[in-house]
Amino acid sequence: MLDVFFLSYNEPFADEHYEKLLDVAPHAKRVHGIKGIYNGHKECAKQAMTENFYVIDADAILEPDFEFEFKPEWHQQDHIFVWRAKNPINGLIYGNGGVKLFPTKVIREADDWLIDFTTSVAGKFKPMPQISNTNGFNYSPFSTYKSAFRECTKLASKIIHNQKDEETETRLHIWCTAGKDKLYGKYAIQGAIAGKAWGEKYKNNPKMLDKINDFEWLQQNFAGEN
Repeated sequence: MLDVFFLSYNEPFADEHYEKLLDVAPHAKRVHGIKGIYNGHKECAKQAMTENFYVIDADAILEPDFEFEFKPEWHQQDHIFVWRAKNPINGLIYGNGGVKLFPTKVIREADDWLIDFTTSVAGKFKPMPQISNTNGFNYSPFSTYKSAFRECTKLASKIIHNQKDEETETRLHIWCTAGKDKLYGKYAIQGAIAGKAWGEKYKNNPKMLDKINDFEWLQQNFAGEN
């Protein structure tokens, strides 16, 4: 049985979601309040007792049939596995916000990462076909804007490992146009349009792209648009 980590920061429903996770994975541990995506995952790796470990974000709403049972074959233990998630605003279904399985040793030893932690830190990335959860990022105007901005910056700058151009353009179009009638949908579209512009403008500037991992900067950006 592989370790499972619930990664939370300041989500208002985190306690409730963690209790629900324990019904599915009673051994799940919680890593809470660590600033920075990179630092949060490093802490999970530090606490992990198994060769690979699962991470589920606090805003994930698990599918009823998802179980943390997959174990990679020995020759894939250095891969990062990402399950698909449903986007509640625009209906997209892909790895954004899905459950992930990380190689413990690789994450412990990582001293650098390239904007998108999941697809860059190990260099070996495998998408999984099963839907693991709904990505419940739309719990406030800022959380919705932030998630859309970050994802569309990644898509537009084409930093995601092995991404396909046609698929990427389709996803960008949907992010930027669909779901205005959904909860905080207008903030998702606003963030997507701004993130797309940022990614296109700074696609060759890693320092500026890395701004998407500075949530205080994103908060200021959001305030400036609203």
